[in-house]
Amino acid sequence: MILSAAALWLDQSCAGFDQAILGAFHTLQQSPLHVVLDPLAVLLALLGKGGIALIPLGLLLLALRPTRKLGLGVLLALAIGALCTNVLLKPLVDRPRPYADEGRLLYQWWLEAGAHLESDASFPSGHSTAAAAAMTALFFLGNRRKTWACLLFALAMGLSRLYLAVHYPTDVLAGLLIGFAAGYLAAVLVQRVPPRPAN
Repeated sequence: MILSAAALWLDQSCAGFDQAILGAFHTLQQSPLHVVLDPLAVLLALLGKGGIALIPLGLLLLALRPTRKLGLGVLLALAIGALCTNVLLKPLVDRPRPYADEGRLLYQWWLEAGAHLESDASFPSGHSTAAAAAMTALFFLGNRRKTWACLLFALAMGLSRLYLAVHYPTDVLAGLLIGFAAGYLAAVLVQRVPPRPAN
């Protein structure tokens, strides 16, 4: 398997960190908590797949007058995050998934997690980017006393990717950081949009 220079650097420099974190999540998979965590991780994976939940959320908020800026922020954040992650970084870095090499222990952990095959590269995590982007936009554009809990959804999304062994921790960390930046940028841009005059 030929790795890009960036993917090779990630694998070599972060191998110990990635393996240790994924090992901890594998231990969690084997605990009694897996009865709750397994379906939760699968649900989060579904919600984050191709924007199946986040795009409709943005459209719904955009359609309602009181939350129009929130919806615009969510959709813009998702677009910025997808551009950075799926269009630019994933093809550029081209890092294989943890389970790509059947001779590695990570492949066995992925089998035990029962997760589906993913069709794109591993770095950075698209699920984590999208969740962090949308939730960060909501946080900065909404009432922060009420919307701070949105950030927990982004964190849960990232953790679920590790639980299912479909990403390395460095993939998820990068995805969360990119998503936060995308969400913040979207919020700044939306706040500069002048309000529509009342009819």
